[in-house]
Amino acid sequence: MRFRQIHLDFHTSELIPGIGSRFEADAFGKAFSDAHVDSVTIFSKCHHGYSYHPTEVGRMHPHLEFDLTRAQLDALHARGIKAPLYTTAGWDELAAREHPEWRIVSPEGGSPRSGTTPNGAGWAFLDFSSPYVDHLCLQIDEMMRLFPDCDGIFIDIALQPLNVSVHAQAQMEADGLDWTDPEHQLQFSTWALENLFEKTHAAVRRHDEKMPVFYNSGHIQRGARQHYQRFFTHLELESLPTAGWGYDHFPMSARYADTLGFDFLGMTGKFHYHWGEVGGYKKAEALIYECGAMLAQGARCSIGDHLHPTGAIDASSMAVIAPAYDWIRQREAWAIDTVNCAEIGLLSSEGVNARTLAGVMATSNRANPADTGAVRVLLEGQFTFDVLDLDSRFETYRLIILPDDIVVDAALEKRLLDHVSGGGHVLLTGNSGLDEQRGLIFDVGARWESQSANAGGDYVLPISELRADAVNDPLFMYQPCQKILLTDGESLGEVYEPYMDRSARHFSGHVNAPGKPDPEQHVAGASKGGFHYFAFPLFSCYQQAGAVAMLEIAERLIARALPEERMIKAELPRAGRVTRRHQAASNRDVVHLLYATPTLRGNLHGANIQPVQDLLTLNGIEVDMAVSADVAEVRTVPEGKTLAFTREGDRIRFSVPELTGHQMVEVVYGN
Repeated sequence: MRFRQIHLDFHTSELIPGIGSRFEADAFGKAFSDAHVDSVTIFSKCHHGYSYHPTEVGRMHPHLEFDLTRAQLDALHARGIKAPLYTTAGWDELAAREHPEWRIVSPEGGSPRSGTTPNGAGWAFLDFSSPYVDHLCLQIDEMMRLFPDCDGIFIDIALQPLNVSVHAQAQMEADGLDWTDPEHQLQFSTWALENLFEKTHAAVRRHDEKMPVFYNSGHIQRGARQHYQRFFTHLELESLPTAGWGYDHFPMSARYADTLGFDFLGMTGKFHYHWGEVGGYKKAEALIYECGAMLAQGARCSIGDHLHPTGAIDASSMAVIAPAYDWIRQREAWAIDTVNCAEIGLLSSEGVNARTLAGVMATSNRANPADTGAVRVLLEGQFTFDVLDLDSRFETYRLIILPDDIVVDAALEKRLLDHVSGGGHVLLTGNSGLDEQRGLIFDVGARWESQSANAGGDYVLPISELRADAVNDPLFMYQPCQKILLTDGESLGEVYEPYMDRSARHFSGHVNAPGKPDPEQHVAGASKGGFHYFAFPLFSCYQQAGAVAMLEIAERLIARALPEERMIKAELPRAGRVTRRHQAASNRDVVHLLYATPTLRGNLHGANIQPVQDLLTLNGIEVDMAVSADVAEVRTVPEGKTLAFTREGDRIRFSVPELTGHQMVEVVYGN
């Protein structure tokens, strides 16, 4: 899988004339080659429903006079650049207009469009239980016959909202389901989505058993690994940080994808905002940081762009992309076949609790509060971690975290007990590990009584070693705690209740009532042996409120639960990021240091716009890391500058002279 890819959007209305009129094959190929691009995903069919090549199944764009797809593919191949083909599943305006019976009908009535009203300017959702899927399969079959030399198939909008169309009703009734029952609607969405995957996958495989295939839904759902293993050859993590995904979504997805055994890439955009923003540009520095972050998480890189309807290359886009991909080109040798070094396994709330595949994909749920808050803490605290599902192995991690709302069944209970008996530790927060009949499932040295009645939140005063800097008074948490009474465990702090819960009947002040002067009998958490429990949904609290004091409490709680000193520490500001990856073939670890400061500067269509405007240089970053073998040399990458290091026991220390956005350091081991 190549490292420097472009996803070249080409969603072009039938009302625009002159399609491809300024396309020049040699200039097209040269532009991408000069920008150090090694793969470009080009279009067979766009969301408007038009093909960019002659077709007997669909309809070629009315203002296109030649086979643009073939011309692009040949121009790229002539320069050694791969060319996967794009088509769209869930959105096809031509099909929706000519076959309204193929559109989804929502349970509330009406046929929805993305991001707008049923009659607004947005894409119509198509029904995967209708004959549309057979039509799509014929289009894919034609793609495979016309372009057998393409380098992959990218099928977009592989998601299915809840649907009660006439086709859905008939199929649900045939399957013994009640189409008026919300649970059955959700169950059927999964069936319809699987129908799409099975039929379209077969359409590709009839022609080529090894053709790379990827289905995009805007988010890689955690907990769906069997689904990926059936239908996907690799993963592409769509995550445009300025378009609603934010800068935390990609590392969260990457830390999960990296555990699945697939090659995967991160997908950002050259756009200031979102897909389809023609005439919008990031700074090159932003793309250098974002692509460097992909390498740091074990991913290849993809940058989204949008070709002008005339087929002419946008020189400004290439000028932004080229520096980022030159940066990656010089460093990718240190990113091939690397493995993340992680001491913490974060058991994903989404991965454990999602009931169905379609249930998450239909809503594009990218911001699970427990997962998002926990990943933010782990990134800002510079912990090394992976994100896990119930099929993940636990043995390699020193600490397993169950954030806020993990339901523990008998199988998971046994695995966690085995983990602790083998010397590992477990940290649970909030509702994780609670059972209405049994209370606390694990022996943390406390007894559960109930959830606090203060829906608006309680106060916490942790023990001194867990307190935030300079905060020695109760901290308001914005969410209620679980009431637990200490038995034979070690208390993690005190709980203070507000004088009243805020409501229409009674309130005090602008936000929340002050806390009572004396602590409650129930404690803020308890530890016993390898189990640690914090009674607040700490990670969801941090995701909601973003309080620095909450972050510091969470960091110190995790550090306390780790049975050993953390694997790597770097003296970086809060926005700094650290990863450590092992490259066995070269007998080295590669340390990635990252630092940038995205700044809120706008809001478009509900998405916060947080551009990286510049990259500040940090000097003299001290790094302290554990090693288990003789260290021969420490060098900056790719500069090759040798760094002096000292060793004490099983740890080494060295100083990185400077960091501008992204710096790699190789720790080379002796034979």
